Amino acid sequence: MVKRRKRVVAICGWGILAWGVLLYLVPLLFPLPDNIEGSPEKSLVFTDRNGVPLRRFLTEDGLKADRFIRLDEVPRHLINATVAVEDQRFFRHHGVDFIGICRAIRDSAARRKFVSGASTITQQLIKISSPARSRTFDTKLLEIAKARKLEFTLEKPQIMAAYLNRLPYGNQLTGCRIAARRYFAKPVSDLSLAESAFLAGLPNRPSYLNPYRNFPAAKKRQLWVLKRMLDEEYISYEEYSIARRDALVLNTNRNDEFRAPHFVDLYFRHHPEKQDQVTTTLDLELQTRVEEIVDRQLKELTATQFTGENSKLHAAVVVIDNPTGEILALTGSRDFFSSESGQINGAWEPRSAGSTLKPFTYMLGLEKGFTAASIIPDIPTEYVSEAGAYQPVNFDRRCNGPVSIRRALATSLNIPAVRLLKQVGGPRQLHYVMQQDLGFTSLQGNGDSYGLGLTIGNAEVRLLELTNAYACLARLGKWKPYRFTVQGTVEDRTLYSREDAWILADILSDNEARAPAFGYHSPLRLPFRAAAKTGTSTDFRDSWTVGFTPEFTVGVWLGRFDNRPLPDELTGALGAGPIFHEVLAHLHEKTEPSWYPKPEGIITRQIDQLNGQLVNRELPATPAKTREEFFREGNLPATASGDLYNAKGQNLLPVEYSAWWDSPGNVIQKFAALDIDQMPDGFEITSPRNGTTAYIDPDLPSGGRRFPLRVEGSVDPKIEWICETLQIEKTGGRNWLILQPGTHLVKARDEATGEHKVTKIKVESL
Repeated sequence: MVKRRKRVVAICGWGILAWGVLLYLVPLLFPLPDNIEGSPEKSLVFTDRNGVPLRRFLTEDGLKADRFIRLDEVPRHLINATVAVEDQRFFRHHGVDFIGICRAIRDSAARRKFVSGASTITQQLIKISSPARSRTFDTKLLEIAKARKLEFTLEKPQIMAAYLNRLPYGNQLTGCRIAARRYFAKPVSDLSLAESAFLAGLPNRPSYLNPYRNFPAAKKRQLWVLKRMLDEEYISYEEYSIARRDALVLNTNRNDEFRAPHFVDLYFRHHPEKQDQVTTTLDLELQTRVEEIVDRQLKELTATQFTGENSKLHAAVVVIDNPTGEILALTGSRDFFSSESGQINGAWEPRSAGSTLKPFTYMLGLEKGFTAASIIPDIPTEYVSEAGAYQPVNFDRRCNGPVSIRRALATSLNIPAVRLLKQVGGPRQLHYVMQQDLGFTSLQGNGDSYGLGLTIGNAEVRLLELTNAYACLARLGKWKPYRFTVQGTVEDRTLYSREDAWILADILSDNEARAPAFGYHSPLRLPFRAAAKTGTSTDFRDSWTVGFTPEFTVGVWLGRFDNRPLPDELTGALGAGPIFHEVLAHLHEKTEPSWYPKPEGIITRQIDQLNGQLVNRELPATPAKTREEFFREGNLPATASGDLYNAKGQNLLPVEYSAWWDSPGNVIQKFAALDIDQMPDGFEITSPRNGTTAYIDPDLPSGGRRFPLRVEGSVDPKIEWICETLQIEKTGGRNWLILQPGTHLVKARDEATGEHKVTKIKVESL
């Protein structure tokens, strides 16, 4: 009897020892999963400048996870609901629930099948934090051992926090923080009792209980969770009754974390390096408003201007904060998800720039000593080079005679812009400034391939880079790189003098000066002062408007990605202009608009608008067309001398205006006269110049086949034009050569004197 008692005691002692070894020593031999008490692998997430998510990318495991959330940020209802359905004795056991194991064994034996695994929250945390394993008995024992070790290592609140951060809630969502934001569009701390119970029920069978596919099943599971909370006395019956009736409003915006896709994709193009979180410069509220403006304006355009295939019309918008260079909004198309090329990024796709490039030629002019009053002849002009003949024409096909730089830029005349570029260094000079100083990455070569047409936009540029170049003008000559993120600082570079940039901004904001071309109430006129420039590419394929206030720069492109032309009347002002107007007006609803104070180095003087010189008060008569103009101190024009006027006080125009004088565009005949004393004897053919090579370009009006015939010399010569191989037409008081491929001789004969001149022109097809 005594021996038996000793044997029982020994067996019990060895059993207790073995039990202690198994529960307290053996677990120490097994390593815990890496970083189990820290954050799980977090998705790369882009946020706007205020922390609102824009895009969340999948982890390497194909999941979405947010930053680690502390337990004190989780509502008590969610913790209680999770414990009630996953592990009722979580706060009482030490990692292994032996009561639960016995119950599971009993239930499995009674039903002759596996019913539940009796895994505790600690065991489940070990499982979801470890690499996937086959569900075997050995795996179960390993999880139990590690769960015991984890209970030695962490306190219960730490284990619960780690569990809620790693729990799968379906739809590739890991952790309660991101689940709350996706399903209910709110922070987890704001979840109600009903919402907490709903979330707590999903990890049981995430795919089957997917609320977007099987809401009734998910709702049924929520009701069961609420009943468990009632049974476990976590809530009162009154709370239970209210929560059962509480309506669940799911977040149906499945793209709530796929915002500003063109912006995010463009960020990756510029910054391919891997990061954990990116706080961008984007203002999501502004971005949303810009997208709404684009959609509404395009709908209005398609309702009034288009027929058929309206969905192919797109627009892109860039908004830059001038003081910092930060991109506040960027949309690349009408709708990223559109099947009609919506994923093409119009803010980055190179497009023909039209007249939006002209201000940079005029900045070159101002830097080289030209003034806003400088006169540039707006008369028919032909340039002959090794590449052939080039004849710029104005948008309205008319010439205006002597025009100031202010008028030429404000009304977007082509011929003066080309003439000025020729005088300030040609296309290579402008190309260098645009590519090296202003950062236009789409330009090719050294400028020769574009020729003088570069100033009127025959090059393709990116809207983002163009907008940033205008932001340099908005900073009065200070250039900054555009920025996608708020981190770090960037240094600016001074490209232009403050005084010259101020004069240019004054011209671009002068509604009176641009009125002859755009009208007094065009989309470029806002309730406050703003600089603006439009552009329309060849054959109306691209419509642009770019402009600024001291606070913001806005760039807009409108067109079709399939490169088909827009209606002829849809110019930059009427196409992109209304979008520009509404976006800039919205920006200044919250930010008080301002304008630049006049720099100390700027002075004003009265000038004669037809010769650009200072008004001479000592002359017998004051010129009829004068205005106050701004000048950089030390860069004043000369005072007008008497030999610039005739006895009637009219301006005397140089001989180069003779061919233009009788054209329909001459509206200054009562203010000016040709200087007959300068007229040479005889005449010469000025169009086409001898040796000209002309190209038949189908993109030009009339297929590029009409070539103007002009002479210069005595006043109003009676010229007869003769060409044996080409047809000659006379329309609108002008003579035109109708081009055909080949080499042709053209003869001009003065009927009064019999004098004649001959020129040779070569015609090729593009």
